[in-house]
Amino acid sequence: MKLLRPLIATFVLSTVAAHAATVVPPLPTKEPGSIAILLGVDSVQKELKLNSLQRAVLNDIRNDYRDDARKVTAKVAAGKETKAEGKAEIASLTLSSERRALRSLNADQRQRLKEIEFQVLGAYMLLSGDVQKQLGLTPKQKSKIAYVWWYGERKASKINEKFEKGTISNNERLMELHDNRTYRADDMLERLTKEQRAQLDKMAGAKFNSLS
Repeated sequence: MKLLRPLIATFVLSTVAAHAATVVPPLPTKEPGSIAILLGVDSVQKELKLNSLQRAVLNDIRNDYRDDARKVTAKVAAGKETKAEGKAEIASLTLSSERRALRSLNADQRQRLKEIEFQVLGAYMLLSGDVQKQLGLTPKQKSKIAYVWWYGERKASKINEKFEKGTISNNERLMELHDNRTYRADDMLERLTKEQRAQLDKMAGAKFNSLS
């Protein structure tokens, strides 16, 4: 899918320049997305050549993750937890499920899964400290990527608030969130050199075309 040039690019850059002394907003502890959920996609399982035992183990892990995540969502909806507490708990569940899932794979499967993850997440892999290190990002590049992420998160929160207040429909919310995610991805890629872009593409390995 062809990326659109981000509308927030100029705003982000001018704000970074105007607030050079401001502490750089923190990045998430890991790139977004759940490996456990990705491993539940049939075409991914076929690509990794998982055996029946591995499929069964991963199915259990995925079901546990979804059940636990729903419980957290229900607690937040009932006012038993704040949104921040719920978000932290979901992050912990995601990390735990991913560790369990990766332990069920052999070394070759883990490597191919990482390549597929690069293809699925694209620019969002730049949020990973390990990826930033491999690409040799400068402090200035890391700072710009952090600001792009931070402003995108603020935008996403405002979009969700509009939906919760009933000023936009769910379809409109999903479209706006999709655009926001696309703009951010394009903007983060703009922070890389030509050589870094090529290296990031190389990390994705052989093309994986199906996520059905």
